Parts: sequence; structure tokens; C-alpha cells
Amino acid sequence: MKKTLMTCLAIATLFAIAGSASAITCTIDQHPAATLLVPYFEATFAPDGNPLGSGPDARDTLVTICNASSAPMIAHVNVFNERTELVLDFNIALTGFDCQSMSMARVLSGFLPATPVTTAHAASANDACQRNPSAGVYSPPTVSGEYLRIRPVDTATPLDNTLATTLYPQPSWPAGSSFAQGVLDSLDETDDSIGCGGVDGTITNPIRGYMTIDHANYCNLSNPSDPLYYSRDALGMENNLFGEVIFTSGSGIPTMGGSTVNIEADPSLAGDVTSDPRVRTFYARYVGVDTACSPGNCGLFSTNPWNEGIGDQREPLGLKYAARWFSTTGITSNFNVWRASSGSLTDLLAGGDCDTIEPVVTLSFFDEDENTVTSGVCPSPCTQPTFNFPLETQRRSISGFSGSIPSFAVGWVSMNFYNPGAPNGGVLDQAWVEYDFQGPGAFLSASTPATQLDPSTCTPLGVCPAPGQGVCTAVSPTQPAIPSVVGTGP
Repeated sequence: MKKTLMTCLAIATLFAIAGSASAITCTIDQHPAATLLVPYFEATFAPDGNPLGSGPDARDTLVTICNASSAPMIAHVNVFNERTELVLDFNIALTGFDCQSMSMARVLSGFLPATPVTTAHAASANDACQRNPSAGVYSPPTVSGEYLRIRPVDTATPLDNTLATTLYPQPSWPAGSSFAQGVLDSLDETDDSIGCGGVDGTITNPIRGYMTIDHANYCNLSNPSDPLYYSRDALGMENNLFGEVIFTSGSGIPTMGGSTVNIEADPSLAGDVTSDPRVRTFYARYVGVDTACSPGNCGLFSTNPWNEGIGDQREPLGLKYAARWFSTTGITSNFNVWRASSGSLTDLLAGGDCDTIEPVVTLSFFDEDENTVTSGVCPSPCTQPTFNFPLETQRRSISGFSGSIPSFAVGWVSMNFYNPGAPNGGVLDQAWVEYDFQGPGAFLSASTPATQLDPSTCTPLGVCPAPGQGVCTAVSPTQPAIPSVVGTGP
């Protein structure tokens, strides 16, 4: 689905801010975006809470965030654990055409990026946030050193105008403190966390989770799970962010990398999830009552073209993917799977014991000669599921599918994450899959995103879209056409 004329006009108006190329909404492509997803990260730590920086067991993830615009902007980083429990969030000030890199091992040790790094871009000790009285609001059409899109009257949290910052002390919290322990323990291999009965004081590697990085209209202490993040306009709509994710090893092998998942904002995706749960967007499971702006902030946006209305407006991710795999002597495969549903892990939010899991995935394995074995939710005949991706982010080796896969050495797997029995009929479910190959040599390690099999992320097969957003594919599924082209031989 191509952007509407309204969207094109909005992009043209924003060109002084953005300068990014046009893209296709509802298709995850390599264009600057309003939100970046780091679907999985990992790092390793010693028992005393210090990063395990060397040796074959050492792991780290390097994340880079870049601004494709000539105008400065604020990025808000949210760090979640495997059950989508917010563990840490912070703000980053990006100058025009700026990049900010960070080691997740360093970040989780308290060394948050302190930005901007020169006084040429911000007054008052480099503080680019609204707690600095000298921090100006960006005023078109002149591109200046002003990061803020508004100085909010009604903020997402009561302390945003006084405590939200991008200039963090180094470290930002004392080593060995209860906060430091809670961050690492909530992200480690065991189930204990701040929201799951408290932490046990023991760090079990690997430390892992996922991140979302949003354009923000102002520095804030909120996060995407808070409805005020949207209704009080902390969330921005500028498609200017892009980045990369690199996985490193203390032994140097494997080292692999790729792009962040770039999720664009588009006014055509504005909709009220409360009244119509079929509106699919990336943050739809969090967005509450639909408001364009809070009463105190509406007047501030009256002359600013970058406030494009209601909800989160982020394009969603798909539900069906194809990924290759190897399981041979010397080469193996791993899947990094991020998924989100609208209610499967709610015992975390209710202060429960966090023992629920995501719905079972339908997996169909094929070798390179079309032989197949299917497990999961499928018509008879198929095997009972012996493997699932139960959490909202995880890394799993093909060797963990024992009993579920055929005795093939190489092939591909079709993964279908749609579950009509989920809340809202599974309409708000979404997923992202990446896979890698690893071998003993430097040239036997590579990673890549899986291939999306949905015709559109907004209207995946089997999911009924909101009215006016397409035909319900559950009723009228798209059937592939049989090619009529013949070969060139006799």
C-alpha cells in the first residue's frame, strides 16, 4: 500500500526536517524511520556485575543510532527483558546527521550515552532537554541547534520538565547498587526480575533482551507501555532514524551484524484501537484512548507540521516468515525471534509469577527436495509441538528442535505466528525473525533477516484489517498465481 497524498504532502512539508527518501508503508524496508527495533541483544557479565570483556565466553552487542536529518532530534531508548518488562530507558540527543554508538555491556553497567558532546549545539552544560531553560524549540523553516519539538505543558510523567535529560553522569548509577543488580538480574537467563517476585542476586549469563528507540518530541521519563506517552505527545513522528546491530565475541568469532528494524510512522495508520481493535500498528497493544494531543500541548502544535495526529502511527510487523537452517557437521544455525501479542504475558503486568508463554507457533520444515514435517497448530496429520518460541525475545539453536524437525541436513522453515485465539483475535500479534549460520572459521558466520511471507504487514494473510484498510484475507485469501512461462529448452 503506497502512501496517500496526505502522507506525501506531510513528507514534503517535513523535508526541511527529514530529507529522507520516500518508502512504502506496511513493508519493512531500509529507509529512515520513527522507531527502531533491536529485536535481540546479549552481553555477558562476571558474578560481580562487571562486563565479561574477554575470552571465548564473552559476548556483547554494539548498537548504533543515526539521524538522517539536518535537524537535531531526541531519541528515546527503551530496554525490555524477554517478557517485555521495561528495565531501563533513557534519552539521546542527536545533532544533524549524527550517529551515536553504544556497547550494551557498558550501557547495562551504567555508562549511558551523555549527549550532545560539544557545547556548540546546546547551552547550559550540554543539556538539550526542557529542564534547561535555554533549550529552544525547533522553529521551521530555519534549521538550528534546537532539539525539542515542543516544550510540553502536560508531560508524560510529572518530572519530565525537571529531571529528564540526555546528560548522564558516568556511571549513571553506583556499581553494586540495588538498581544495578536489578537491571542485570531482570535481563539474565533466569526467570526472576523486578516484576516477577524480585531478583535473586545471582547473575546467570547471558544477559539478553530487546530495545525500541523512538523519535521523541521532548526528553521524557516515560515509555511505550504508558498511554500518556502517546496522548501527551512524548512520541514523535519524524522518519529520520536508522541504525545497526553488531554481535561480538571475546574470541573474535563469530562477529555478525545487520540493520535495526526500521519502523516508519505514517498518518494513514492513525486509528482508535479502543473502538476498533483491528487497527494494526507497532505499538497498538499499548495505545489507549485515541487523542491527537493533550489539552495543554495542542496549542503548541498548531503551527508545527510534524505533529500528524493520533495514536502511534507505526507500521506493524508481519506474522509469517521463511528462514533457512543448517544442521550439519561444522555448521549450525540459530534463530533470533522477537514477537508481541496483546495479552499472552499479562501476568507480568499483574504482578504474577511470570509463568505464561506465548501461543504455539506453526512450524513447517522443508528440506531442499520438498520433504516436510509440520509441528504446532495445524490440521491433521501433524506432530504435536515439541518446540515453541515462548517469550517475546529469544535466541534458539536449530539443535533445540530435537524431535520436531526431520533428519535433514539443510532446509528452510516456515513460521506462522498468527493465533486467532489471542486477545482481539490475534489481530495485534506481530513478529520478527532473523537467522544466522555459524562455523569454526571466520568465513562460516553470517546473519540475515528472515523472508516475510505476508503480502503486507498491515493486512497479513488470515487477519481481518480495519474497515477501509483492505479486504479481509481470512475470507478472501490471496492465492498465488501459477506461472505460465515455459522453459527455453526443446
